[in-house]
Amino acid sequence: MDDRIRFLNTKQVAEALGCSLPTARNIMLKSADFPLLRIGKNFRVNEQAFIEWSKKRRV
Repeated sequence: MDDRIRFLNTKQVAEALGCSLPTARNIMLKSADFPLLRIGKNFRVNEQAFIEWSKKRRV
């Protein structure tokens, strides 16, 4: 079993949400509850935290 923590970058978030890169960046930066991790100028999100966040946001 692979216990490594996996992170998604902005492109992967955009693909998962089905939106453009600028829209994904806006969501990542402006959604107060988004589990964003900044590494320098790069944005990452823990894959499991992103899944939980997206489950809460579904209508």
